[in-house]
Amino acid sequence: MPHDFLADEMPGYLDADTLSPDPLDLVRGTPLPGGATGRDIHPARCLHAQPMTPALRRWADALAWDRPTPAVTLTLDHDKRCDILLDFGTEMEGRLELAVNTGPGNLYVSFGESVPEAMTWGLPTTNPLQTFEWIIEQAGTHTRTFDARGFRFVRIQGYDLSRPLTLKRIVSHAWFAFRKRLGEFRCSDRRFQRVWQTAAYTARLCSRTDTYWDGIKRDRGGWFGDARIIQEATDATFHDPAPAAGMLVTLPVDKWTMGVPGFSFDAVAMLRQFVLAHGLEHPCVRESFSRVKQFLEWVRKTQTNRDGFIVRDPKAAFFGNICFVDWSAIPVGGKFEELSWLQCKHVEALRNAAWIAGHLGSRADGKKFTDHAGRLSRKILHAFWRPGEGLIHTLNQTTRKWEWLRILAPIGGERYRKLYFEAKPIGPSKASRHSMALAVWAGLLTTPAQRRAAMRVFTSKKLDPIVTPYFLYYEQAARAECGDPAGAIMAMRDFVGQQLEMHNSSTVWEWYEPWINDLRAVRLGDWPKSLCHGWGGAPVPLAMRYLLGVQPAAPGFSTVKITPPANLPWTFEATIPTPHGPIRVVKPKHGGKTFYGVPKGIEIQNRDFFRV
Repeated sequence: MPHDFLADEMPGYLDADTLSPDPLDLVRGTPLPGGATGRDIHPARCLHAQPMTPALRRWADALAWDRPTPAVTLTLDHDKRCDILLDFGTEMEGRLELAVNTGPGNLYVSFGESVPEAMTWGLPTTNPLQTFEWIIEQAGTHTRTFDARGFRFVRIQGYDLSRPLTLKRIVSHAWFAFRKRLGEFRCSDRRFQRVWQTAAYTARLCSRTDTYWDGIKRDRGGWFGDARIIQEATDATFHDPAPAAGMLVTLPVDKWTMGVPGFSFDAVAMLRQFVLAHGLEHPCVRESFSRVKQFLEWVRKTQTNRDGFIVRDPKAAFFGNICFVDWSAIPVGGKFEELSWLQCKHVEALRNAAWIAGHLGSRADGKKFTDHAGRLSRKILHAFWRPGEGLIHTLNQTTRKWEWLRILAPIGGERYRKLYFEAKPIGPSKASRHSMALAVWAGLLTTPAQRRAAMRVFTSKKLDPIVTPYFLYYEQAARAECGDPAGAIMAMRDFVGQQLEMHNSSTVWEWYEPWINDLRAVRLGDWPKSLCHGWGGAPVPLAMRYLLGVQPAAPGFSTVKITPPANLPWTFEATIPTPHGPIRVVKPKHGGKTFYGVPKGIEIQNRDFFRV
């Protein structure tokens, strides 16, 4: 069909100064029970209309997201059809209320997180249902409110209408977790400013009052792997313990959560983050730690071999029937005990559990977890470390070409599983971005030579790139820990920034391939059905630790570690919420000092810093 676009897409932010896509940064919303906020969002721009009329053009010019939309009449073409595509300016979780006046006929209302999705350019989704048929049986005014869903764009099509279609009212009744943002960030680098603001908003959209969702359109449920990153982002911006507290007490103690071993271990990291941000007194802490202990004991007794390596339990359920680590290209193959990165996730969880136990006064548990982590670390390095190369990904690769997990869906999924388990092994893989990053997070790389090996992997131009902000966070945080915080910030800035600019998006997407420029050209099966994805909040905690140089080091921010910020030619100003009040960070001059305002009650672990 022809596409008569009235205007380009909006730039994905609502405020040209802050580059924020969050409408509540600009206007006040209505407080809702449970610490949420409501706000009506109206169409901000008309992107496409057919047939076109002068009156419709004038109407489109007057649209604004923060004021009610005036009524407009869409004329019909010679086939008794009309078509309009509206942009609400930002993505949201909302209930669309639509009031129309027309004669008998059919309407189709389509929702999308992107223009191609709303236009249904061969990219249908059903989770939740994207396109609705609305049968108009008699002339007059009709109103319909659609169930809440994540969307930014709405397309309305009229077919076989007996008279023109008047849009009398169209508004999204949007819902936002948290009532007020406590953390803020302003940066002289406009790309990173937009990245940070969009990441913070993405994390907010994926937050509920009692859990975190992986996305606001697809799955709409809590995955601990996504939640770990969302929690770190929202702690640095909203500092509300409720979502993480509600989720942590649901950790299964006798199965892998969502069938993903790594995500289960992320729950332990979430509890450590909770204690760091909010302290030990919240009632969920001890209850959650009890579940963590039961879970780790279940892992030890039923999911490991004599070396302590995770093995595949034939009675357990697994996501995709494989061991998930990321969507990006990896060396495929190997039994679970032959995957180094999986064993690293186990070590990290044990060390996080030991840290929590120590602060809860449980010395016996702390010693048990510490000793277990130490033994397992030595065995991992013995089995998987190759001098001059690093930690290999798998002991038994089955295909020379590294494969993307996305061939799991829906074409080729069985082929991927066969490659993973049934193809003939061709020997050990090389070190991967995933294995080396998770080795850093597990605390395995302690020597300069080991860190240099990791840096060669992280900066390699030959290895396939990471295509998700999810794992890019782990890789770039590991890169920063190995001595290159500036490179880490720039890598995240350019990966996410290019996605936002190329597609005018108001959220960070689940995955993104920079070399695909046209969404209409993506391959079937590669379409990211959940564009707004919670792990897109990753730039916020990355910036807090390595650009601002602030890390909590003891429960409830009672101690803070301040390290030299990444050496970048930017100025910035930020606030980080804590239980003691906000920490203020200011770098007023290019190449100058960074100053810190630290509230009373917070001890500075290293005192070589400058006060505001």
